[in-house]
Amino acid sequence: MYVGQVMTRRVVTATPTDTLDKALSLMVGKRIAHLPVMQKGALVGIISDRDLRKAQRSKGRKTTARPKNGGANGGALLVKDVMTKDVHISSPATTITDAVNLMLRLGIGALPVLETKKLKGIVTKDDLLAVFLEMMRVIESSSTIDVELMDEIDDIDSVLSVLKKHKARVLNYSAAPRGKERRQICHFRLRLCPVGPIVKDLEKRGVRVLEAYGDDL
Repeated sequence: MYVGQVMTRRVVTATPTDTLDKALSLMVGKRIAHLPVMQKGALVGIISDRDLRKAQRSKGRKTTARPKNGGANGGALLVKDVMTKDVHISSPATTITDAVNLMLRLGIGALPVLETKKLKGIVTKDDLLAVFLEMMRVIESSSTIDVELMDEIDDIDSVLSVLKKHKARVLNYSAAPRGKERRQICHFRLRLCPVGPIVKDLEKRGVRVLEAYGDDL
């Protein structure tokens, strides 16, 4: 699965000259925690609710406090004063796994998604958590059987024949080589069903079952 499949496409953004009060208002109103900062169509930074809280703590007062370096707009802090300028980004073709690893390694909560230097979306920890929860839902509502095949063509026919006999619906199937003896490890994901009888039939046909999970095991 790729970032482009789960990212938020309608991105709420800020500008460098927006006040922090305005940025906070956008976050609260849209129920979001990150705003990419855009200037003349280019991504120049990102600001998070954590940045806003840090700014409040460092000044010891509200976001309308005067910045140390002076400042325009009646002394109000601006997005450019506290935004992160070195922005870590993703592309629509980045895998979900790579995006998660990057966020965990850097301790960040969002990645703007760029393609040919244009902002196409944003992916957040919430987006990725939703993917994880959906994957867990799929796993919990399915059965799995892993088998080792010596003769992939003949043995796969045996497996499929047994699955058909037990009216097991195959949701997906994958295979990977094992060792140097042309063995194949095949993983079958099935619609949730009892797998005990399937395992017994497979073993009767000489198919080695490595692991099985279902609503009876």
